[in-house]
Amino acid sequence: MSGPDTLLTGPAAREAWKYGDPSPLTTDRFAPLDGHAHPAGDMSLLPGCAESHRIVIWNGRLVADEPLTPRVLDAGVVLAPPAAAGATPESGAPDLPGDLIGAVNGQNSRGSLNLDLAVGAAPSQPVEIIFVTDGQARDGLVAPRLMVTAAENSRALIIERHLDLGPDPVLSVPVVDIACGPGADITHVKWMACGAEALHYGQTLVRQDAGSAYRSREFMLAGASVRRELHVRLAGEGAACDLRGLAVTDSGRRCDVRTRVHHEVPGCTTDELYKGVHRGHGHGVFDGLIRVARDAQRTRAFQTNRNLLLGDDAVSYSIPRLEIYADDVQCSHGSTTGQLGREELFYLRSRGFDVALARRMLSYAFASEVVDAVEHAGLRQELTTEVHRLLDEVQA
Repeated sequence: MSGPDTLLTGPAAREAWKYGDPSPLTTDRFAPLDGHAHPAGDMSLLPGCAESHRIVIWNGRLVADEPLTPRVLDAGVVLAPPAAAGATPESGAPDLPGDLIGAVNGQNSRGSLNLDLAVGAAPSQPVEIIFVTDGQARDGLVAPRLMVTAAENSRALIIERHLDLGPDPVLSVPVVDIACGPGADITHVKWMACGAEALHYGQTLVRQDAGSAYRSREFMLAGASVRRELHVRLAGEGAACDLRGLAVTDSGRRCDVRTRVHHEVPGCTTDELYKGVHRGHGHGVFDGLIRVARDAQRTRAFQTNRNLLLGDDAVSYSIPRLEIYADDVQCSHGSTTGQLGREELFYLRSRGFDVALARRMLSYAFASEVVDAVEHAGLRQELTTEVHRLLDEVQA
């Protein structure tokens, strides 16, 4: 691979990766997968919601039982595979300093998968996209790209899962681009359940028109090194975004979260909450910026980052920021990092709970604020079970 490392020149680009690890994106170790890597095993055994419009991307390729032609998933909801992809929606952030993820994806993507929601479309089931890598992808690079165009007054729940079924390192560089038309209402749940050696460097770009709503629920629960970028442009009056995320790291794993929200017009709202639970030599980073342009009066924007360190060797970097050029705004940002409270532990122990159980209860109570924000009952229960399992391992 050549070229992406040149994007690290200049102070803005270096700042973008100050606390991150760009090396997997600039090394020649990972080669793009050639040819078709067919699914191994029974796809019906993949985790997923009991009722959903399921789309499987296996080792970077769309899995389809029929020729790659546009497919109607529901009334007003059309999936167009790469061969039939249409115009690209306007990117959430077209000019990003140090955009290694966009560059690597652009060089190695085999075309975009387009999901189009017509005016007023409201699918009765979630649209679930499952990105899978397996042992066939060893030391490989996969770079899928998904374009979502949500027309006026459409609404949908989009579930984005990332699964790694192989024991060896794989570099995944997915990009999801979402254009929310006027009055559109999109809930986007992202779940990284990667293997212990997997490397995940993903990016979501969102553009919102007037009166639209975008809700992001992001769960970074595994992987050797995870970098997630979320860029949101509030480009129409009355648009609102609600962004929540949870990262869990352990055993030297790294999770790097970067959010950029741009308020470009008046009367928009941002509510942002990201949490991290880190143990052992776990390494967490949150780098968030909300920018309010000069004309973006009557902005309401709130950003919070909280981190729980379950050991002396865990590390967390928190960089929440506001950049405000308007004068009629309600904005705040804050960050806290600490360990479990002694008083809370003492309270639970005085009521008969042993130390390990008390720590698990308090850790889950900390994480549950993000899990409980998932409205889909089945997915919320699945996430609850997984977070409990991870925290049990973290406390062991």
